Amino acid sequence: MSMPSGMNSLIDRAPCGFISVDDNGIIAYVNSTLLDLLGWQRHELQGKPIETILPVASRIFYQTHVFPLLRMQGTVAEVYFSLHTRSGQAVPILANGVRRQQEDQAINDCVLIPINQRIQYEDEMLRSKKKAEAAISAQKQAEATVEQQYQRAVMLGQITQHIRQSLELTQIFAVAAQDVRQCLDADRVGIFKFAGNPEIGGGCFVSEAVAPGQAAIVVAGVEHRGLGDHYLGIRHYGGTLAIRDLREVNLQAEHHALLEQFQVRACLLVPLLKGSDLWGLICIHQCSGPRYWQTVEIELVEAIAGQLAIAIHQGDLVNQLQQELHDRQRAEARLTRINTELQQATSQLERLAHTDPLTQIANRRRFGERLASEWSRLSRDRLPLSLLLFDVDYFKSYNDTYGHQQGDDCLYAIAQAAQSAVGRSTDLLARYGGEEFAVILPNTGSQGAITVAQRIHQAVAALNLPHQASAVSDRLTISLGISTLLPTPDLTSSELIQQADQALYRAKHRGRHCTVVFAPDLADDGDAATVFYTRSNLE
Repeated sequence: MSMPSGMNSLIDRAPCGFISVDDNGIIAYVNSTLLDLLGWQRHELQGKPIETILPVASRIFYQTHVFPLLRMQGTVAEVYFSLHTRSGQAVPILANGVRRQQEDQAINDCVLIPINQRIQYEDEMLRSKKKAEAAISAQKQAEATVEQQYQRAVMLGQITQHIRQSLELTQIFAVAAQDVRQCLDADRVGIFKFAGNPEIGGGCFVSEAVAPGQAAIVVAGVEHRGLGDHYLGIRHYGGTLAIRDLREVNLQAEHHALLEQFQVRACLLVPLLKGSDLWGLICIHQCSGPRYWQTVEIELVEAIAGQLAIAIHQGDLVNQLQQELHDRQRAEARLTRINTELQQATSQLERLAHTDPLTQIANRRRFGERLASEWSRLSRDRLPLSLLLFDVDYFKSYNDTYGHQQGDDCLYAIAQAAQSAVGRSTDLLARYGGEEFAVILPNTGSQGAITVAQRIHQAVAALNLPHQASAVSDRLTISLGISTLLPTPDLTSSELIQQADQALYRAKHRGRHCTVVFAPDLADDGDAATVFYTRSNLE
């Protein structure tokens, strides 16, 4: 922490704890007083997360209350939470903090006072005050007033502590209403929230505490619109409205009937503010008879109203954070959905980019990519790679005889039949061009390739497509060439294609409707391993 060495020394020897934390929750400085209180060494805390000295409940309170207030308002006052010592013992403390800018980052400085020390200071001060007042026997009434103030202060501390034990407004209001009723010995205490314009007065009781034998307004489900009178009275008097006897006050008939229904004789109304706006009222009813509201009672309820105003503000912050979290989760879910749709669209585009639109099998582009990939892989693994090239016999005559639409249907049927004959998921059938097809058979020798070629011949024959313009059969047939190589760095996949193409050419030269396996002497028009498939064989 950057500050003059003299100032640093004073802070280090201060009677109260002092800690500086950056916006990432990292402890930048901690004084010796706090180190002694918690039993830590300086090097064990500085540069460590603030969570190191925060119990679980205090971590949540720090993240949802203390830090948001420092970040948004620049200061936080009279905040209660706990730290834990190096041995794990919880130490309740009272914190006051301020936010400052140090170079290019924000630093949050907090003064920490153990609650037991604060209580000791307050107790000593109050005892001294009580002894001083007691010394003046002529001022017995003043003694009683001070004693009453003391009791109210203790009650305020207890009620405030109860209020700060929860983050849920519903629970906070319920606790506050019950504590105020017991503290003032009132018949009914309610927390009233205006629904809109306080001038109109519409709203409802969001929480209520009633004495035994008294009717509950919340349970009765009554609509409350007459409290606009109360608001007008508060505005006229500039704050709290204390009515000793309602029978002495002129009220609208509607509101008078409502108070009569619940036997209200006296009431104390204290405004609840949200910032500078009127949010609601603390309504205290006395039903047994008129009641003179003492100043100390009014001040107590006003102080509680101040604490509830902080709770309302903090509740808004919590709701805002929850809403932001909800919005962020929705945005993340939407982003995830969009990413999924994008991935699906990308996959679809990729599939379309690699699919022949007529035959719905792999296209020439996909064939080239797959052949290069398998050639590289099998070259490393030193395994064989076979390639089949086949086309439809006399396909031009087929188109001239049956038409181009029938020709397209024929190519689709052959592609689907050949696809069913290929078998393995690692094999690839592709349209090589026009009526010509190619089959990539990884890790397959010549004999395996011949077996696949035979299945393709049989699948095409099973289609039983007529071809009156064919010179080899009255049914549609194919010619097929096979090449098998062991990929090496000295060879390229182009040689595999050239060999299969030469074998296909030889199959056509020998009368079509057959399979020819490439042999080195094919180029010299020598013999080659040839397998013929005629219609009579297949039947």
